[in-house]
Amino acid sequence: MAPAARGKAVKPHPAVTAVLLLLVGGVLALFPIALYANAVAMIDGYRAAHGQAGTPGTATVESAVDARGGQVCRGTFVPDDGPARAEVRIEVPGSCEEGRQTEAHLMDGRSSMFIGYGEPKAWAPGASDWAGYLPLVILFGLLSLPIVLLIAMILARLAKRLLTPDAPKR
Repeated sequence: MAPAARGKAVKPHPAVTAVLLLLVGGVLALFPIALYANAVAMIDGYRAAHGQAGTPGTATVESAVDARGGQVCRGTFVPDDGPARAEVRIEVPGSCEEGRQTEAHLMDGRSSMFIGYGEPKAWAPGASDWAGYLPLVILFGLLSLPIVLLIAMILARLAKRLLTPDAPKR
């Protein structure tokens, strides 16, 4: 080992440091976006399952697929006030049975950078699938704390500089 390398800390190049900071900042910026998407999906699902939001109508299960998180029901939704039909994902309490008809409230999906959040869903009364978003809301809420704290520290420092008068120069 060369004598100059012993005991000396190797500092990375400033460009490498800048790239790493941008990467970490980009990842941290995604957490509040994911928090928002999951919180909105959870609230929409809760309100629709309790009849407080969405278009009322009748949902008919046409297919049921076993997935990692349980069964996924798909079918058609017919609003109470018209003959329009829509292919949707249907959230029902219990298991999916092909041919099952239930009252439901249709919630249009919201545009999101995440897969599945833009899809319309029909929520039957008593469906509790909205609760599956709660762990994600908690997780992304906790992961959003560092960026919130960083922004608070920057704003506090900026406010301190703007609000305190400069010391008189001698």
